Amino acid sequence: MRGGLYWIETQDLNWTGRLAIMARPRAGDWLADEIASWQAAGVHEVVSLLEPAEVRELDLAREVTLCQDGGLVFTTLPIPDRGVPGSMRGMAALARRLASNLGAGRSVAVHCRAGIGRSSLVGACVMVCAGLEAPTAFDRIAQARGVPVPDTEEQRAWVRSFAEALPLMA
Repeated sequence: MRGGLYWIETQDLNWTGRLAIMARPRAGDWLADEIASWQAAGVHEVVSLLEPAEVRELDLAREVTLCQDGGLVFTTLPIPDRGVPGSMRGMAALARRLASNLGAGRSVAVHCRAGIGRSSLVGACVMVCAGLEAPTAFDRIAQARGVPVPDTEEQRAWVRSFAEALPLMA
């Protein structure tokens, strides 16, 4: 079992849950084992940012069912590869919910294809909802992931705009 979870440093956010980003799971015969490894690591919710065409291409249609059968909450928010969410309000609702769940002790893992761009964008938005500055959030994600994040300057700018607009989206 591989797992591939990159846990982000969030102790100063007063969360008792943990936040991770990761690459998409392996498909086929490995998918059930991959999801079992997430459970064993303490994940309570998986957020997939893959678009429907990617889910088909990567043979991950069973991910939602296997997660749910294993007691994991499965949330999907399709975002184009190397792109940004279509709605700041939608992202605010998701990020606030995830931040609340993390504060309540539930651990969340967010994945896209490679676990660098879209996952980092969403992870940063969740941390911004908890009061962290966007650049600090990206620094922590990059430290956990071991590579520069996010994929594009557009994604970085989107999170900055999200942070500025968040108080207005109450």
